[in-house]
Amino acid sequence: MRNPLSKSSLYFAFLVLFIFSFIVLPQCSKKFEVVKIGFIGPLTGPAASYGIAQRNGIMLAAEEINGGDGVSGKKIDVVFEDSQMDPNKAISAIKKLIDIDKVTAVIGETTTAGTLAIAETANRTKTVLLSPSASGAKITEAGDFVFRISPSDSFQAIMASKFVYEMGLKKGAVVFTNDDWGGGLQKEFQSNFNKLGGTILAAEGCTPGTKDFRTQLVKIKSLRPDFIYIPLHPDESAIFLRQIKELKVPGQIVGADNFSEKAILKAAGAAAEGVIFTMPTEPSGEVYKNFSNKYKAKFNEEPSYNSAAGYDSLNILVDAIKRSGFSGEKIKNALYEKKDYKGASGIIGFDQNGDVITKTFEIIQIKNGHYIPYKRP
Repeated sequence: MRNPLSKSSLYFAFLVLFIFSFIVLPQCSKKFEVVKIGFIGPLTGPAASYGIAQRNGIMLAAEEINGGDGVSGKKIDVVFEDSQMDPNKAISAIKKLIDIDKVTAVIGETTTAGTLAIAETANRTKTVLLSPSASGAKITEAGDFVFRISPSDSFQAIMASKFVYEMGLKKGAVVFTNDDWGGGLQKEFQSNFNKLGGTILAAEGCTPGTKDFRTQLVKIKSLRPDFIYIPLHPDESAIFLRQIKELKVPGQIVGADNFSEKAILKAAGAAAEGVIFTMPTEPSGEVYKNFSNKYKAKFNEEPSYNSAAGYDSLNILVDAIKRSGFSGEKIKNALYEKKDYKGASGIIGFDQNGDVITKTFEIIQIKNGHYIPYKRP
């Protein structure tokens, strides 16, 4: 049987298909184009509450962005990597995100040690690295492509030492996580407290993830300090507070911004009563109110500073990409230009080192299971 189609008909049909493949198919595939952003942080392990809160904030931001115009018509796809608070795992994660996932930028790492570990890779590959919470002083010198939206520990520790001294607490002890974050806070706090005229009777470092502080606490109890300063990660903080109560160690407990994670309150219970700590000034205003309402509706819990910081991290990156384009160099320059981004965690503006210069700390006290501004007796 002869083919009913003529040669001219076949030629016309192939021509139509050829044109269709160049015009229609690219339009179809365009719907699936995405902008990939990486996240590296502890989703398990001793600092998981930090990472999970940041992840939740990022997820909320991505949902809002994708529900709107996206980024230049493209959807956001966030690739989450669990560092388990291990710098080596963070290094593996950033290499995967850049080499395999082909991310445009990376949010992370959550901790100071993790951020310092992956800074070299970020700078070498010209990939913007934006940490929601790394606060160690060394981050200032981590490189041109490294930014953070939480203030430096040097400012926090100096403020805390001055406040404690002015309370009349002149003899203290420090128990700290022996990493870049905890060690940095301990060093700055102790140095400034000594300059003011105070005395640190003991400074005890511990391995991240420590679960038994009784040896240090027995020693400190015998020294009878006026206070104990504890820059410890959330899981460590809760255990430490329970063991202080168990051993009946006297003295005012002074925390750092680790206590911004309310997971400590749940884990420590009544043992957290009366703790005072430094915390980035509580965000307020319409942006925070809207964020807070949406966060509670989505996750059925109150947001923390870390969830707000995660939310802001993705939003400010998207803002930079929209203003500049997709290359790391352009995103970096757009971030340096930003001085007054109105975020859920506060106003965000960067200096020449990528440090946020628009946020301050306040003194908070835990009372009846709640955070309240500290008032001198």
